[in-house]
Amino acid sequence: MHSPSIHLPIEPSRRRARPSAGWLAAYTAALVYASLHPWSGWQAPSAAMFAFVTAPWPRWWTAFDVATNVLAYLPFGLLACVTIARGARTRIPRAAPAALAVAALLSFSLESVQSLLPSRVASRLDLATNVAGAALGILIAAWLGRRRIESLPRVLRGTFTVAPGATTGAVLLVAWTLAQWYPQSLVFATGDLLFAWPSPAAATTPGWRAALILPVRYEAFVEAAAVALAVVAIGAFVREVFVSPAIPGTRAPAWPIALPIIVACMLKSIAGAVVLGPAHAFGWLSAAAQGGLVAGAIASIALVPATPGVRAASAFAAILLGTVLVNLAPPNEYYLSMLAHWEGEWTNFHGLLRALATLWPFAALAWWARRVHARL
Repeated sequence: MHSPSIHLPIEPSRRRARPSAGWLAAYTAALVYASLHPWSGWQAPSAAMFAFVTAPWPRWWTAFDVATNVLAYLPFGLLACVTIARGARTRIPRAAPAALAVAALLSFSLESVQSLLPSRVASRLDLATNVAGAALGILIAAWLGRRRIESLPRVLRGTFTVAPGATTGAVLLVAWTLAQWYPQSLVFATGDLLFAWPSPAAATTPGWRAALILPVRYEAFVEAAAVALAVVAIGAFVREVFVSPAIPGTRAPAWPIALPIIVACMLKSIAGAVVLGPAHAFGWLSAAAQGGLVAGAIASIALVPATPGVRAASAFAAILLGTVLVNLAPPNEYYLSMLAHWEGEWTNFHGLLRALATLWPFAALAWWARRVHARL
């Protein structure tokens, strides 16, 4: 006689949290950093920090400033609306007033704090255009719908065929490419703690930094080695992150390794042409940089058949050694001339890029360290 089987109810698996809250937090941090850049010269708080609310409208303003303020808060309004709608389990139109209030409160807070910085000017016009940008983002969110917006990361992963568990690596790869817009002491240099942080003026400041940098006669060798190591590291990123769309589960072919390098070279040329003039578009491409590109390409091709463990260890070592060389190399004349003409209407954006370029190798080292540990 068989005893009756007992069927226990199976607890439904929890739905995975959508990344909208994480993207909102990251974008908010970027807005705060850019709005309070350069984070120096703070004054004591007083009632005057709110005077911009009743001050007259600015006499001088540009379409560039208005467009920048609108576009800066457009993604914030979209992400805030989606996040609030998901958290409250309601539709986007019902979450719109709360999202707009959050955007207005953030903009008002940052404008008030800007009054404590001598290099920043708080303005009602900035507050109004920021809120207008957030409202435009909310309208776009209502038009697209929450599910379509939240499915965008999954669609992108399917389009570019990112390997399982490598989404963060893909973000780091894109971040490295964007960071190349900012002038650096060496070509493809990131993690420049001694010269580019906290102030670019520190590059010419004598003192304890002079005891750390290498003699000028080693500049060409250091630049070639740093460029070659950067190419090796980025090539390993491409091989680690992307898989072949033709054969699922296999790594991407070798030729896409060159794509991020080509895009980075284009960004450097465009930046040089914009800041110094078209005649200086290729001023960054010195003989040492050319040699580094060739040496890095040869090394990347040699690592194509390497095992995942060897590839991960090679990338970690390349980033670590390259960061050390960047901090020991003396700044070249092209770098100093770019810095001298760099500040302008793009000050906030450049501040973000400088932070991205400075912090990138340390985030990449942490990501690769996890990959190496998992394979050991």
